Amino acid sequence: MKDGTGALERRKIGRRRFLKGTGLLGAGILLAVACRGSRKSALTTIDRTIRLDEGGSLVYASGQPYVVRTDLANAQGGRENRRRSLLVFHHFSDFRIVDEESPLRSEWVEACRPAVTTDAFRPQESLSLQAATAMIAQANRIDRSGVTGRPVDFAVHTGNAADNAQFNELRWFLDLMDGKDVNPDSGKPGYEGVQAKSPAEAYDHLLQDAQERFSPQPLRFPWYAVVGNRDLLSQGNFPSDEAARAIAVGSVKVTGVGKTVLDDVCRDPQRLAAPAPRVFLKDPDMTRESVGADGDRRPLSLQEWIGEHFNTAVTPGPLGHGFTEVNRKDGTAYYTVDSGPVALIVLDTANPGGFAAGSLDADQFAWLEEQLKARSRSYIDRNGRAVTSSKRNQLIVVASHHTCAAMNNPFPGLKPQSERFRGPQVEELLHRFPNVVLHVAGHDLEYRITPKPDAQRRTKGYWEITTGSPLDFPMQSRLLEMVANGDGTLSLFSTVYDSAAPLNPGDAHDPTPDDGVNQLLLASVARQVAANDPQRLASAYRPAASDGNAELLLASPFDLDRSETPAAGARRLSRRALLGIGRNR
Repeated sequence: MKDGTGALERRKIGRRRFLKGTGLLGAGILLAVACRGSRKSALTTIDRTIRLDEGGSLVYASGQPYVVRTDLANAQGGRENRRRSLLVFHHFSDFRIVDEESPLRSEWVEACRPAVTTDAFRPQESLSLQAATAMIAQANRIDRSGVTGRPVDFAVHTGNAADNAQFNELRWFLDLMDGKDVNPDSGKPGYEGVQAKSPAEAYDHLLQDAQERFSPQPLRFPWYAVVGNRDLLSQGNFPSDEAARAIAVGSVKVTGVGKTVLDDVCRDPQRLAAPAPRVFLKDPDMTRESVGADGDRRPLSLQEWIGEHFNTAVTPGPLGHGFTEVNRKDGTAYYTVDSGPVALIVLDTANPGGFAAGSLDADQFAWLEEQLKARSRSYIDRNGRAVTSSKRNQLIVVASHHTCAAMNNPFPGLKPQSERFRGPQVEELLHRFPNVVLHVAGHDLEYRITPKPDAQRRTKGYWEITTGSPLDFPMQSRLLEMVANGDGTLSLFSTVYDSAAPLNPGDAHDPTPDDGVNQLLLASVARQVAANDPQRLASAYRPAASDGNAELLLASPFDLDRSETPAAGARRLSRRALLGIGRNR
């Protein structure tokens, strides 16, 4: 029922209240941007940054140089002349492609005080596909390291490709990565979400334009997938049952509930996932709308989610994006990838039993220990004894959706009697293997670089890096490079970059004019809206300089100069590259 009363109710929900009377992204803000903006092209935040000024306008600012961090090892002089690149990869996370029209979403929970969640609704959420394609476009421009000139080896997306565990959201994500045409609309043609009007006053038809089919540019590099809680759990928290499936593919969308039900859900959010009938569906004060039903909104099981990764382009691949036929058959989402002297170990930290926090089941925890042993000539066993083996040494990068701090979910998964291993146990295991040098993750939507020294001093420690989402301001990703310094140390270079969307929407060049949709313009508007979202994460927007562009020192766990393993994709570098002054192209 799309009458005036329904529209008023919609505007009362959480962040949506700012749409009424605040003039967000009105002509004044956009004109200010147009006057202050620069059309200078920049590849990364080394060259130029974007910040929000005191008046609420986005402006270009000077670049941020690398901060040298010596938390885990001292920096040796002259290392810039000895660098040997071992690996370069893009770190994406939390693309969170969202079907904002889905009946399975519960935007009304944002009315809870205190907030149960800050991301049940985002004013820019109708533009998730366009924001993601702008990030892919910028990653394509950054095809090599600015430090050594080494070409990019691959990309890793650390989970939450989808926002609400739906088939259509995952297919949109995979098609974006493949460069296939995407149709962001679902249900009946046109916008059927909860917003009463465009969140950007200067673009009255923004919500309608966001539903138009467009042609994205494919990612140019091989990429590997990591599963996140939102890829498997409804609203990132609840296992999908038959009742959830019926709601997802149906035509009734709840837009509000009465105070009694709201208070109950705010006190105990798990009631949203209680067995059918859903508590809010029985509420006499519930408000709802009729939307177009869509079978493609169906929630996916883990096995189905893995299987869709084999239904993608073969080039640049790889087919399955890291998942093997064993993963496909068994419904397991952990695997390894060898890249010369470096091994990538991908974990599945989503708990199928529910809730956003992560943990590992016993089988995967045992598998992880065996994978670490297989790539370590020396390590510490469970009893604290030093072990030396004949295994080939490799540097180890661990990738998961959750950081160790976010692996605090003790609830049983699919095996009620099986123990769930949480962050302290995982971190203790990693510290027993000196070859572990890096852990990359997402989930928290923040940009952080954290040293992880071993409290027991058995090993020298490793670095943990988290990267935010292209859907949430500041909409950035990272390029990560690992180099051997030729002096017993390694350096990990973190280089942050903004999406390809210009600061001023009027400056957006349409990379695919034949489709009739300027996705970079829409992505630029999405950034403007996200920057002015009253509930944006302040910590994500204002990371310390040392959490952005940084050189991270750590002791090399073995002699890389005498390693039997050559650098993957090794090539002869120019003197400029060896001196660390090679430029991105």
